[in-house]
Amino acid sequence: MIFGFSLLSVAIWLPIIFGVLVLATGSDRNAPLARVIALIGAILGFLVTIPLYVGFDKMTSTMQFVELHDWITHFNIHYHLGVDGISVLFVLLNSFFTPLVVIAGWKVIEKRVAQYLAAFLIMSGLVNGVFASLDAVLFYVFWEAMLIPMFIIIGIWGGPNRVYAAVKFFLYTFFGSVLMLIALLYLYIQSGGSFAILDYHQMAIPMTAQILVFIAFFMAFAVKVPMFPVHTWLPDARRSAYWRFCDTSGNHAESRGVWLHSLLYAYRARCQPLPCWCDDCAVVDRSGIHWTGCIGPN
Repeated sequence: MIFGFSLLSVAIWLPIIFGVLVLATGSDRNAPLARVIALIGAILGFLVTIPLYVGFDKMTSTMQFVELHDWITHFNIHYHLGVDGISVLFVLLNSFFTPLVVIAGWKVIEKRVAQYLAAFLIMSGLVNGVFASLDAVLFYVFWEAMLIPMFIIIGIWGGPNRVYAAVKFFLYTFFGSVLMLIALLYLYIQSGGSFAILDYHQMAIPMTAQILVFIAFFMAFAVKVPMFPVHTWLPDARRSAYWRFCDTSGNHAESRGVWLHSLLYAYRARCQPLPCWCDDCAVVDRSGIHWTGCIGPN
């Protein structure tokens, strides 16, 4: 606990709050102040995740640092957080990358500095939310919200075709989001009105329904990773996002290092109660990410 707040909540909302503070600095006349605030927020965001790793009990498989509060009680939706041995490492990794992103863009970004840094701070907090969510609706909100900063970064700081790349990125990911929402609503109905992800792990679902739900999740995650044949937005988005910044940019570090791997985590954590061959798909997908990293723009 930090000042009465759960460590996971602090890890999520501290970067977002500092992102808002960075936005409040306004125009590029205050760019030095925006950079300093962003770096302080990024460092603090990383420091608060260290106790998660240090205090994590490696001898149990249960969720730890669990936080549960009512949110939308009428639909049984809760603010439910927790981490296991996989997600706690991803939270730590994401928070570690964020100060590097701020430092990488310290001199490279000269226009709309506050907006650029704020986008990455906010995205960092939202990605932590994806890793820590134990409620399906909360996961969905964080999952979709983390795409907004990336959309803005591509559309504003991208290359000559940035608008085309940003719109294509939005359309592809919107398609995947609709499929995942349909799958979540089905699980909600079949579970008797629960959005608790851990409840889904205990559900007995007919194999045909499992396959259909898996296909919906698979397509939603495949679009965002991406995987063949829904991968064609990535070359345009990467060329636009890295047009000016090359391998030293925050775009490169955040998306290649953490953002894409959050999608692999979604495969593992959200498809767990579905057919066992989803693990094979995750292995194939990880190979695709490493291949993309080898042939991506430099």
